[in-house]
Amino acid sequence: MRLIRELFDFSGAEAITYVPLVEDVVVDRLVWREEKDGHYSVRSGYRIWKSSKKPPSQENIEVNWNGLWSIIAPPRAKHLLWRICSGCLPSRVRLRQHHVPCPIMCQFCGEEEEDDWHVFFGCLETIECWRTAGLHDTIAPFLHHCNDIRSLILNLCNREDRKAAGRFVMMIELLWHNRNDFIWNNEKEEVSRLGTTNRGWCIRDNLGNFVKASVAWDVGSFYILEAEALALKEAIQSALTLHIDIVIFEGDSLQVVQAIHSNTIGGSEFTFIIRSIKSLLCNFTNFEVKFIKRQANMVVHCLTKAANSWPRRSHVNSIPRCIDSILMNERS
Repeated sequence: MRLIRELFDFSGAEAITYVPLVEDVVVDRLVWREEKDGHYSVRSGYRIWKSSKKPPSQENIEVNWNGLWSIIAPPRAKHLLWRICSGCLPSRVRLRQHHVPCPIMCQFCGEEEEDDWHVFFGCLETIECWRTAGLHDTIAPFLHHCNDIRSLILNLCNREDRKAAGRFVMMIELLWHNRNDFIWNNEKEEVSRLGTTNRGWCIRDNLGNFVKASVAWDVGSFYILEAEALALKEAIQSALTLHIDIVIFEGDSLQVVQAIHSNTIGGSEFTFIIRSIKSLLCNFTNFEVKFIKRQANMVVHCLTKAANSWPRRSHVNSIPRCIDSILMNERS
């Protein structure tokens, strides 16, 4: 002890004397501080890796995800927003960052690099889509005050009402799917068509034969649940007009079917349509509404997708070409 104080200053000597003696020290071992038990786990390792990859602008920022998950939109659309905000969307810039040999310029305009911001807010065709859909005024304030796509999406979802945010989300999904269709299928929707919401229905007899169909489209309305509920209501009314007594209505929107079979309350347009459907069903007990997956509902899916080929409101009394092969396969 005396030798230590002679060789070191007071603070250094004090620090040295506090070091435990050899007999008090246990055998060295590895300790992983990210877990309470000290053992390494893939979960905590992945968490550390993700935090090291975050841009400096996103570090130490509290993120409120509640607004995103509570908007009125299908789960798949919310998941797409989450992927964008988490930096997981495979834009061309991101693919190049991960050493994928692909072009980096935008496939639509060819003037700028295709990063997340350009895909949804920077491309000239994208901007025109927002204007055509009547949603440019909704996003304009956020375009001027947000520096990146993550903050824009989260701010809009938390500050706008759930219905307006839902229309915003559906437009995001349409823009992304339109680009993917162009890449993989060489199919591209015109701006005027991309800014519409389509709906349709088809009545078939007990043998699967075509009876009647209807399609409609609206400009700038992206609340898809309203369109799906309205299509069901119109199908029920048409069945009444045709004096069909027993009908099973099949829809691939689980939210619409659940709303019909539950005590839905509220003052939104969606709940108003649901109440109208319930009123019709109460008077005709042989009418039944069931949920089916989209794969089993391809007739209506293809019919709705092609709705823009007809006038805005159209009743179809003969088999349209777009569903002819599907009907034939299902009957065989």
